[in-house]
Amino acid sequence: MVLVATPALATATHQATARSGFRAELRPIGQLSELEREWTALEAVIECAPFFSWYWVSTWLRELPATVRPLLFRATGPDGIVALALLVAAPERGRTRWFGRHSWHMQETGDTELDEVTVEYGGLLARPGDLVDAWSALAGLLEGLPRDWRRLRITTSAQGSAIALALPSGMQAASVRARPCYRVDLEAVRTAAGGYVEVLGRKARGALRQTLRAYAALGPLHAETAPDAGTALAWFDAFEHLHTRHWQQRGAGGCFSRPFFGRFHRALIARATDDGFVRMTRVKAGDVLVGYLYNLGWQGRVYYYNAGMNYGILGRHDRPGIASLYAAVEQAAAEGAQVFDFLAGEQEYKRRLSTDAVTLHSIDVRRAGMRATAERIGAGLAGRDTLGVSLAEALATPSTQGD
Repeated sequence: MVLVATPALATATHQATARSGFRAELRPIGQLSELEREWTALEAVIECAPFFSWYWVSTWLRELPATVRPLLFRATGPDGIVALALLVAAPERGRTRWFGRHSWHMQETGDTELDEVTVEYGGLLARPGDLVDAWSALAGLLEGLPRDWRRLRITTSAQGSAIALALPSGMQAASVRARPCYRVDLEAVRTAAGGYVEVLGRKARGALRQTLRAYAALGPLHAETAPDAGTALAWFDAFEHLHTRHWQQRGAGGCFSRPFFGRFHRALIARATDDGFVRMTRVKAGDVLVGYLYNLGWQGRVYYYNAGMNYGILGRHDRPGIASLYAAVEQAAAEGAQVFDFLAGEQEYKRRLSTDAVTLHSIDVRRAGMRATAERIGAGLAGRDTLGVSLAEALATPSTQGD
C-alpha cells in the first residue's frame, strides 16, 4: 500500500490502494449534501446501529464546535462506495504526548464534554462482505501517515473480529474494555403466553412481578411515545429535570452537566422525532408519572439510550426504571419491533431483564514496535492497566449470561 499525498493533516487527502483493489482515502468532508447522498445510500443497504444513521451523524457534524474538524474515510470498489467513517485527530496531553502528538478517534472527539453523547457499536459503516477489506484499507492509510499518532480508538464496537483479521503485521490491536450488551428478543415476547415476564429467568420473573403489583396499585401501567417533535422536546425537558435531580441527590451532575449533551439531543429530537428515529417515551401508572425513557428506533430495533425516573412515588418496591422498561419492552413488542437493545453496560438490571447478550469491545489500534512497547512498560510502571489485552485474546474469551 502506497501513500500518495501528505500535506497538512487538516486539509490533506490521503489515498491508497488496498490489497482487495479498493481505493481508500482520508480527506476533509466537503459539502454535507454530497456526504448525505453517499451516507444514506450506504446505510439503506446495511444493517447497522442508530449511531451510524445519517440522523445521528449529520446532527453531530452540525453541532460540533468549529474547532473540531472530522475527516472522512471512504473506501470504494468496482461497484462504488463500500465503507465510510468519520475520524477526528485529537491532540495528546500530559505523559501520553511521549508516544505521539495526537490520537485518532472514530466518530468521537477525545473531548470528554463533547463525547458525553456516547456512541456505541463504533466502527465503519461498511457492506458486511467488504468489512475486513475496508478495515485493511483504513489500516494501510494510517500506516502510511507520519509517525506522530499514538493510536486509533474505536469505542464499544462489534467489529473486533474484522479488525483483528484486517491489521497488517506492522500494527496491533488491543481490547481496552469489554462490556456486555444485553438485549430482549421481542419475537419471543410476542409468542410467550404470559408476555415479557415469561421469557425471563426465574429470579427476574419474581422481582418483576413484585414491582408490577406495586405500580398496579396506582393504576394500569402504560407507555406512550411522543407523537411529534414539539411534544418530544417538552418531555425531554421533563426528562432532564428528573435525570438531573436524581444524579444531584447522588452527588453527581449527570449527563446534562455538560452543555453539549442537551444541545445535541434537542437538535436530534427536532430533526428525527417525526420519522420515528427518536422515541421519547412517557410511562405512567394510571395518572401518576413513573418516568421518561429516551429511546431510539432504527431498522426494526428499539435502543434504550437514557432515562429520567420519578423516584419516591412508592414507599416499597419503588423501582420506576424497572417498571418503565417493562412497559417500553411490551410496547415495542406490540408494535412489531424485533429487538429491544439495552446498549452496553454491566448493570444488573440489564442482565436480569434481557434474554441474550453480545460483547462489545473498545479497541485501540497502534503501530507495533518500540513505541508501543515503551508505552506498555510505562503504563505498567505507573500502575495503570490502560493498554488492555490483545484483541485476539479478548475475542477468544467466551461471554456468559445467567439468571
